[in-house]
Amino acid sequence: MSPQLTSCLVIAFSATLVAQTSWTLHTPPNAPPAYTAHAMAYYLVTDTTVLFGGVVGGVRSSDTWIWNGADWFQATPATVPPARVAQTMVYDLSRGRLVMFGGISATGGVLGDTWEWDGNDWIQVIPATTSPTARRSHCMIYHPTRGTTLLFGGFNGSDLNDLWEWDGNDWTVIATANSPSPRRASDMAWDPTSDNVILFSGYFQGADTWSFDGTDWTSLTPTTVPSARYDHSMVSDRLRDRIVMFGNTTIGDTWEWDGSNWLDRTGASPPAPRLDTYLAYDWVREQVTMFGSSALPETWSYEAVSPAVFTVLGTPGCPGSNGLPPVLGSETRPWLGEAFTVTINQLPSNGIALMINGLSDTSSALGPLPTSLLAIGMPGCMLQVDPLIIDVVFATGSTATWVLNIPNDPTLLTQQFFSQCGALDIGVNAASLTVGNYCSATIGGK
Repeated sequence: MSPQLTSCLVIAFSATLVAQTSWTLHTPPNAPPAYTAHAMAYYLVTDTTVLFGGVVGGVRSSDTWIWNGADWFQATPATVPPARVAQTMVYDLSRGRLVMFGGISATGGVLGDTWEWDGNDWIQVIPATTSPTARRSHCMIYHPTRGTTLLFGGFNGSDLNDLWEWDGNDWTVIATANSPSPRRASDMAWDPTSDNVILFSGYFQGADTWSFDGTDWTSLTPTTVPSARYDHSMVSDRLRDRIVMFGNTTIGDTWEWDGSNWLDRTGASPPAPRLDTYLAYDWVREQVTMFGSSALPETWSYEAVSPAVFTVLGTPGCPGSNGLPPVLGSETRPWLGEAFTVTINQLPSNGIALMINGLSDTSSALGPLPTSLLAIGMPGCMLQVDPLIIDVVFATGSTATWVLNIPNDPTLLTQQFFSQCGALDIGVNAASLTVGNYCSATIGGK
């Protein structure tokens, strides 16, 4: 392959990547002041993003603000933590709480207190035996597999590189054989592809990427590396299995970690450069939210332009010899260039499953859909998708797995297709076949 052709392919692929995500500036009726160095995290229990603290006009805040996806409003909790900046806050999924630690107080000292938000009020939590030393400009994440909050580094008169874990009752130090150098104003996020923690750069640090696997830190050597930076923000994008990073001194660049490499996703109209901003991932709207750290109280969201969609639809289907109809499920979505995996459950043991695939769920060569299959010996069974292609897969026990490898072809973006599950079930009816529910899938781009 010629160098010229290789360059063209790289440019085309890069352009495709940039076009698949975008930043949107929102104009809500209300907004907090233009805070810098605040903390912010999404709170799934109430489907809101919670902001606390920060500084504007030299005044440090103890206000709590709530973003509901359309507007901001100021909360009035009965208990209010002391004003602070440069603290961190994460959502603890296992306990349904926000966890906040440390920061710089209104008088300039560093704080070492632990607070939790329960959806209505702030609660100061006193650890059972021990706590990290007071600090600011540290980084903190919730690790879903461990079910705990992890804290790294920060500054308390000198830079730190200790690693701590909060389980809702106590803080425990995690000793590792290797570690990033002591640092402040770094950030880290959980990597959905590896289940590791990824940390990048920091104040007076190089452009280094580190991974914590639950036991030790490892320095990584990705082929593409963002410029060194500090006071940036990183967050896990659970829809696309990526880590999103924004925040730089002079460049409004957006980067993503895909599990092995950094990808430059800076589009045509990114937010202006800013430090001490904060990103939060909105689980319901499936987008990253950013607020503040600019001259104006800006609220931004970052998301896929064409997200992959998977929706289970249709009637339950007709029961097989086990008394149950086949049923669909999936833990993946149909992304360009990736394997789309669908499970078929409630099958006759170690039998044969069917996937009926088409481009419509309203019409077919047989007429309007859904349509009864009584005429071919399947009483109570309904065909719910156009049967253009029928795939056969073998079950292990009562479950089969159907895999569709989607080409990395931009012309497939936003293509919708439909798939209905079925099973070969000898003697269950005249046709020895049953069918179940179906899914609608739309191919998306990361």
